[in-house]
Amino acid sequence: MLRIKLMNTMQENKIVTNTLTTKAGDVIELLDGVITHAAKGKDAPHALNSVQLLGGNDGLMARATDRFRLIEGKIDGEGHLDHTLITLDDTKRLIELLKGNKLALVSFNRLGDLLTISAAGSSLTLNILDANFPNSFADLFSKAENSVAINKANFNPAYFSDYAKIAGKGNAVSVTFTGDNKPMMIGVKGNKVKWRALLMPMRIV
Repeated sequence: MLRIKLMNTMQENKIVTNTLTTKAGDVIELLDGVITHAAKGKDAPHALNSVQLLGGNDGLMARATDRFRLIEGKIDGEGHLDHTLITLDDTKRLIELLKGNKLALVSFNRLGDLLTISAAGSSLTLNILDANFPNSFADLFSKAENSVAINKANFNPAYFSDYAKIAGKGNAVSVTFTGDNKPMMIGVKGNKVKWRALLMPMRIV
C-alpha cells in the first residue's frame, strides 16, 4: 500500500472564485481514465472516493488514488481552478452531462465550496468536498520516474486485461521481465487450472 500524506483542500476564511475552460470531449477522456483509480467502496474515506481537479493556463489536471494506485492526467485548458475535490459519484454525473456535448467547450466555475460545470446550455452544480487528499503525488511520481529502469517492455493493454478474466477469484497476476523488449512471463493462477503464459512486447515505431 502506498504511504501518502493528506492535506486539506479547502482554504480557510477565503472564498475561492475562479474559472477554467476546456473541451468537453477531452474532459470525458480525462475523467473516464481517472475514475478507474478512485476507491470504489462506499466505506472508503471521502478523499479516496473522489477525484481532484486543478488547473491553470497550462491545462486541467485530474488525480485519483485508492492508496494502492495513483493516476494523474492532464488536458489543455485556459483559466484557473484551485485544488477542487469532488466525489466519485459526482464525477460520473459530470461525465454523463458532457457525453451529449463532446464537441462543446466546457467551463468550470468555482465559487466558494460550489463548482458549476457548463456546456452547450446544460449545467451541473456540485458541492466541493471539505476533505483531505494526498499531496505527495509529485514526490512519488518524481521518485519513480527518476529511478533506474532495470528492464522495460511495452505491452498491449487489451491483451494484458485478458489475464484478469483467467485468474481465479482473489488471485494475483505476476509479471516477470526477462529483458528489455523481450517476452514477459505471466504468472496466472486459476481456481482449478495451472497456467503459464508469455506476453510479447509491442514494437514502438
